[in-house]
Amino acid sequence: MSTPNPLPAVLTKSPLPGPNIMLIGASGTGKTHSIRTLIDCGITPFIIFTEPGMDILGDVPAEQLHWHYIRPTSTPWAALEASAKNINALSFSALKSWNDPNKAKYQTWIDFLKVCNNFVCDRDGKSYGDIATWNTDRAIVVDGLSGISRAALKLVVGGHPSPDQGQWGVAMNAVEDIIEKLCLDTQCTLVIIAHTERETSEEEGTSKLMASTLGRKLSPKLPRNFSDVIQTLRVGTNWTWSTVEAGVDTKARNVPWGKDLPPHFRLVIDKWKERGGLILPTTTNP
Repeated sequence: MSTPNPLPAVLTKSPLPGPNIMLIGASGTGKTHSIRTLIDCGITPFIIFTEPGMDILGDVPAEQLHWHYIRPTSTPWAALEASAKNINALSFSALKSWNDPNKAKYQTWIDFLKVCNNFVCDRDGKSYGDIATWNTDRAIVVDGLSGISRAALKLVVGGHPSPDQGQWGVAMNAVEDIIEKLCLDTQCTLVIIAHTERETSEEEGTSKLMASTLGRKLSPKLPRNFSDVIQTLRVGTNWTWSTVEAGVDTKARNVPWGKDLPPHFRLVIDKWKERGGLILPTTTNP
């Protein structure tokens, strides 16, 4: 009697982790609005907002899209007044050596790490656990890079008006480390939303539009751990994506090389699925 073929194992992990995507573009080019298209791909977005922008997604039902807003640390008026007096009274060299006594109050960076460790949705109040445990039916979206960059610098200097080069370096390393962890330690889809800034590529010696973050040396490093870096554009009332605009630092592994692309994550997710990616459910928490 022949031995029946064994039943195929039930997959609990996709052969490919979810894609790592960076959207770069000027304000008003549809970066945040496009997050809703993940839902059409069978993926539930979980957004960490570091700057206000939730209203543009407020019409999406809470069970389909989750967010957590991290409010930047607000400096009290008295502290701003004291800082202004120091700027007015101290020499530049004395100002460089001044330390902000309120530095410990700048907790935005630490709040961001806490949310990554245990995402609690502002909309339904539920805890969804560590983002590193999520499967490919979810996406973690950071909106945006500018907010976490500012938070990293404030973590190091507080309200200091003139950080020195070493302090900038510490903050830049913090941003680079967290982006690398998000890219390498998550199984779910990752989306980082960034504004653009013109920087000089030291490797190529040319000026390019890149993701806006701390210092000119950090921006060129960030794309290396992303599968796709896509520019968002708007001309009149026409919103598009592009990977081929001249002088823009883009990358395309899943999304096509081209311009006037529809601003929809299906461009990335369908190609990822063709290559072996599977959308599988998260079972460790709600």
